[in-house]
Amino acid sequence: MMENWNVLVVAERNMEDALLEELSEDGDFEPSGFRDVLIGNVNDIVEFLEDAESKKYAHLSRVIPIDDAFFVSPENLIETLKRRIERYIDEFEPGDTFGFRVERRGMKDKVSSQAVEREVGGYFYDLLEKIHGRKPKVNLKNPDKLIAIEIVGNRCGFGFITKEMRNKYRVIKIK
Repeated sequence: MMENWNVLVVAERNMEDALLEELSEDGDFEPSGFRDVLIGNVNDIVEFLEDAESKKYAHLSRVIPIDDAFFVSPENLIETLKRRIERYIDEFEPGDTFGFRVERRGMKDKVSSQAVEREVGGYFYDLLEKIHGRKPKVNLKNPDKLIAIEIVGNRCGFGFITKEMRNKYRVIKIK
């Protein structure tokens, strides 16, 4: 079970094995335990995104770059996320719009994606307001800066994604 991963990829429907084969030369990837979702570690995320964008991987549907990956349990999820999300506070300028997204796979009866978005996103909103001295601007459709949280069973990853990244790499898609 991979502990340090820096990318989550989603295969086209029912093409997980084919994508795993395609990715084998470019990083260390493994099935996540959830259909069509792989987690992996690549040496150079920009190079990987360039390859993905140029359609090197025929069965790739989308990519989420991951900055911080760790194990969680339903009991410590919210507090762990609040503590770890603070690292992104310096990435935001006072005028930036921000978005916050949680995609959960697993922990179905124990964790609600909406509750995590509300609690952790609200906590981050309050931090930004305190630091910048004004209410942050939220934009869920096309924010300047987006924090994506990917929960995959008992693993969790943060992705910090800018509008420029999303525009340059269309393969980065957040649900």
